[in-house]
Amino acid sequence: MARRTETPPKESTSTRAVDRAIALLITLLGGTPGTLTELARATDLSLATASRLLSTLAQHQLIRRDDSGRFRAGIRMKQIAAVTLHEEPLYDLIAPHLDELAAETGETASLGVPADADSVLYLRQVSSARQVQTADWTGRTIPRSGTALGAALDGVPSPRGYFTSSRPGSDVTAVAVPIVRHDREIVAAISINAPSYRTTDSEVERFGAALIRHAVAVSLALGAPAYLVGQAVPAEGVERR
Repeated sequence: MARRTETPPKESTSTRAVDRAIALLITLLGGTPGTLTELARATDLSLATASRLLSTLAQHQLIRRDDSGRFRAGIRMKQIAAVTLHEEPLYDLIAPHLDELAAETGETASLGVPADADSVLYLRQVSSARQVQTADWTGRTIPRSGTALGAALDGVPSPRGYFTSSRPGSDVTAVAVPIVRHDREIVAAISINAPSYRTTDSEVERFGAALIRHAVAVSLALGAPAYLVGQAVPAEGVERR
């Protein structure tokens, strides 16, 4: 008797629609320009399909269309973000430290957390009060490789206790220091981003010292062993997350 070969079930139309809607939402929230045409192009969808899916997302208030015709996060998405952020103890704990860092250094202070094995998510940011400042990257991701935040999160050894980067093609210098919690894992990093043209070596040292001071305070608040953070973060034996 011949053995019947089963054909794998095809992806349902409803599943494809959900996948496409999620792709649109992720693209929009990731900082891609939010017009219908740009979102459709970025997700490789037809204008008709993108328009239909964006309309559905807007009906659920996950997104909204502003007066210029660009799509942005809606009230429901902001509610989801608010609930999610307040489940993260670092989000509230870091706020006064970022405020103080921005005031002390005159530059933009940020909190970065692991997004996945290859990228870092900017979770919170306090912008510089100076006229020329770096862009707001809250909610966006950057690569771990070749970045100060990535090196800090990866626990790369540093005799100075802080990490610096100036990515090719970028006019921004970044300085970052890791944050350690009670189980000795690096769970986040704080950074200062400044325009490279006004960031001297002495400024980098000043930013590093300020970041280390605040990283130690936050790590202790998270229950990290005093002997560990007292050596200057990072220290030998800190685990990577």
